[in-house]
Amino acid sequence: MFLGDHPVQGTVSFEVTWTANGPVRHLTPGSSDPTDPTNLAAEFRDAIPTATFSGSNADGFSFTGSATGDGNIFSEFGHEQNGSFLNH
Repeated sequence: MFLGDHPVQGTVSFEVTWTANGPVRHLTPGSSDPTDPTNLAAEFRDAIPTATFSGSNADGFSFTGSATGDGNIFSEFGHEQNGSFLNH
């Protein structure tokens, strides 16, 4: 068994929020072939992630934590269309 032979039911929860940081980057398709990876239209922005997490188990063990990106971890969000979905 992983980490011992005393299985205990538990629950873990995560919540992540991304906050825009920086200008919008526009990407235009480099091909009209739906199988070509350059067939992509998108708008992306760099982002700063903030996460909170917690967990507990039936034995009474619990933990909580949080973390915020410091700019050294790549994070972005946006909208994209690619492949056969590009023209829809």
